[in-house]
Amino acid sequence: MGSGGYEVIVVGAGGGGAILGLTLAQRGVRVCVIERERTHLARPRVETIQPNGQQILHRLGLLDTLGAKTVQPVQRFHFIRIGGRPLCSVDYGMLPPPWNRALVAQSNKVHELILARLSAQPTAELRCGVEFQGLIQRNGSITGVTVRGQDGESCTQIEAQLVVGADGAGSLVRQALGLPAALHRYRHGYLIALLPRPSTIEEEARYYVGRGEILGLFPAPQQRVLSLYMVEAAAVTDFKARGLGFFKQRLTAIDPALRVPLEQLTTWEQVGFLPCARVRARRWVVNGAALIGDAAHAMNPHVSQGRMQAMTDAMVLAEVIMQCRNTGNWSAQALLEYETARRPQVTMLQGLADEQTIFWNASDPVRCYLRDRVFRGMDRNARLRYQALTATAGLRTSPPLTWVDKLIAVGLLPDPHANEIPPL
Repeated sequence: MGSGGYEVIVVGAGGGGAILGLTLAQRGVRVCVIERERTHLARPRVETIQPNGQQILHRLGLLDTLGAKTVQPVQRFHFIRIGGRPLCSVDYGMLPPPWNRALVAQSNKVHELILARLSAQPTAELRCGVEFQGLIQRNGSITGVTVRGQDGESCTQIEAQLVVGADGAGSLVRQALGLPAALHRYRHGYLIALLPRPSTIEEEARYYVGRGEILGLFPAPQQRVLSLYMVEAAAVTDFKARGLGFFKQRLTAIDPALRVPLEQLTTWEQVGFLPCARVRARRWVVNGAALIGDAAHAMNPHVSQGRMQAMTDAMVLAEVIMQCRNTGNWSAQALLEYETARRPQVTMLQGLADEQTIFWNASDPVRCYLRDRVFRGMDRNARLRYQALTATAGLRTSPPLTWVDKLIAVGLLPDPHANEIPPL
């Protein structure tokens, strides 16, 4: 496409922005997606695609193109007490087919596919290496953006009926719009490493929890395993100063099967760090502009829904955009339908993630005891496991467990319906 004539500008080609650009272009909308990075997600990354994300990729004609080199199906997740016995096993096979599994994906490869499909659309333009500089505003409405290339180019203006901020938790678009947002940085983050997969892990994930310690092990494509080890975000430098050998020793103490795979780690450059933050924007829409994904509602990764919620935002906003396109009304009132539809699930998931953080990350004996009792109670109760799983899978908007359910899980109340799977 040329440099003008756009209907929608998307700032940020991440999980939500790329999906929004693609679904709009597939419907014939003239869309420009701008991305600061020249080669987006060039470094290998692995993350889980939950059933709701799989449904979106299927609708876009992408899911069936993901082969064994890109995704690893995982059906069972085991929660295990560090130094102790198993606590609970969750089986995605409980969910209705065909969405009854998780996919651990080489997400950079998945994203490359999405961007390639986006670039191939005749009504779309993807501009990489372009930095957002500010907004264009006329008559109380946003009408475009000012951008600049990274090679010292002068600023240029791009106009459209709608600007969408999909530029992450520190969103420059959100700041330029003056939309208030509460940013909370969690105490803990995760050291991430991609290792050869030991035969003991096979195709089932493990989640070890202890006193102030968590290790997640997830089977990844091409016989690899993704390890995530929880550390205090403010003490990462001090942790690394203890040496790579200390890190490897700690992981091996939790799961001895990691001893040989960890021999592949020879430098800290092979270990990434994932900080965790929550964003709560007070509003997501104004006249001529909207926020999606982490720009509106970043969440803790415990619920495994951050990227999935950005993708869901994109699909719901796309429907509202089509209505605005038909009516010519791009006001905040018209765009509010998107925010109204999305807030319940996002609010529920953010609350659930915070609750899990309080107990799963705990180091004191009381919270650890309660956490373990809840896990064991859920392991005996198919109904509670199913309800919790539907939240992680992105298939529900209401909280998975009521206070009565929590009392049942702890063992304080009986459950005559423990073996009944409720409808979604």
